[in-house]
Amino acid sequence: MKKILSLILALLMCTLIFASCAKKEDTLVVGYTIYEPMNYQDAEGNLVGFDTELAEAVAEKLSMNIEFKLIEWSNKYLELDSGNINCVWNGFTYNCADDDGIQRSDKVDFSVAYMNNEQCVVVRAEDAASITSADVLKDKKGAAEDGSAGEGVVKSLIDNENNYIGCTAQTATLTELMSGKVDFVVIDYTMAKTIIGNGDYANLKIADAIEIEAEEYAVGFKKGSDLTAKVDQAIKELAEDGTLAALAEKYGLENYVITKFN
Repeated sequence: MKKILSLILALLMCTLIFASCAKKEDTLVVGYTIYEPMNYQDAEGNLVGFDTELAEAVAEKLSMNIEFKLIEWSNKYLELDSGNINCVWNGFTYNCADDDGIQRSDKVDFSVAYMNNEQCVVVRAEDAASITSADVLKDKKGAAEDGSAGEGVVKSLIDNENNYIGCTAQTATLTELMSGKVDFVVIDYTMAKTIIGNGDYANLKIADAIEIEAEEYAVGFKKGSDLTAKVDQAIKELAEDGTLAALAEKYGLENYVITKFN
């Protein structure tokens, strides 16, 4: 009887281990931050957004389950390297360097770029008329999300890096701006065009006089990941069948989405 029980327990343990391994291999774990219109919660608390739905569509094409994991943007590389997530899919600018001067493409593998974007300066509405050029911001205090492309832009605009305030999320920079702790923030234009001037952010405005170099979004994977090529192919197929364009129109991003690939 003891031998039978031991055999049953051993078989059960093997089954559980196999199921656990299979689940890990068959699940796409996506790291994200709250960033409307890419990944955010709707009124019912459901995670929605362009990147959210695109990731779901890709996972379906790859016959994979999908799991979304909220991360701090400044920890994105650690999350990838540790295996806590399979990818960063959250308006991730690929064609720029981080604050350490190292190109992001040297740190992670990127998918094909699927969306154009640019950083933009946001100020309080009453200050907007005075922001006529980048020179005006040299002695101002600015904020951006730590580890974001916006961080580098803020630091390039101010003379004293002590006037930079790093935040855990792009929305947190807007809170700092509205409270008067900083004079301007730099966030993604795809986000700014959706929320600035509306609702809680009605008293904020994009400083159109300041133009910043364009950039592109892609999905970031751990170096050497075999998922990169698979996701590339799935995105291209979703572009060909019109899904990519339809999602862009749904979230007001039709002027930014990339639907033609080499």
